[in-house]
Amino acid sequence: MIPIPLFSAPMLIMLFIPLIAGVISAGLLLRALWWWLKSRHRTPRPRFWSWLVIVLTVLAVAGDLWGLVMMYQIQRIEDRIAQKNHYRQSRQNFVLPQDFQYGEQLFPKGSLINRYDPYDNGEPQRPLGLRGLRAARFPAPVQIAGAWVSAIDTHGELELARDQHLSPVFHFDPDTNKPYGAWVIDPTRPYLDCHAGDIAHYHAPTTDYDTEAELISGPPDGAQARFRPSQWGFVECVGGEGRIGVEGVYGREGP
Repeated sequence: MIPIPLFSAPMLIMLFIPLIAGVISAGLLLRALWWWLKSRHRTPRPRFWSWLVIVLTVLAVAGDLWGLVMMYQIQRIEDRIAQKNHYRQSRQNFVLPQDFQYGEQLFPKGSLINRYDPYDNGEPQRPLGLRGLRAARFPAPVQIAGAWVSAIDTHGELELARDQHLSPVFHFDPDTNKPYGAWVIDPTRPYLDCHAGDIAHYHAPTTDYDTEAELISGPPDGAQARFRPSQWGFVECVGGEGRIGVEGVYGREGP
């Protein structure tokens, strides 16, 4: 395979023009200093401007002006990137301004949302969405997958809001669906007693979807999202793990 150069020859020349102009400008300044020192005690003064000096001066001024143009354009590009990053991050960690249906679950207004959407290009305005949801903390207990919870991590962890019995309890049985095994209801544990603040762990099965189609448009959002807690299987609840980490609101001012 022939490697593709990052910069073409004309681009490299355009990038090096300010550097070359800077070298020429420094040389002209040194020549002017040398001329001034030499001409202080000489009458008549030696000639400073020659055709070579004039040509070099014109080239230096043109190159320096081009350098200023490049600096301005680079600053504009950096400002646009910073602005896009600001809009993108403001939609990653935010408080939900209204109730929003995401898959099977209605997320209430005031929920603290953490999400990452690789299809967000940093536009100033974009419809409200939860695509790429990672975690959320609710303003009041919400029922998800049969449990009352204060926060959720979409990898299958729920922070319980109160003491409660959770059932059915699933476990992985290697003898089911051999040779792969499967998650099935555990007949030895009809339910588990869990406490407020515990982290309930669930098995979230993988949902089939059209990978090629979603590479272009992204996964569905809103009510069509693949967020289906009713298909999760409760595994265990564990105390002492602390709260589910949900980052605070992105609070930086725009550039």
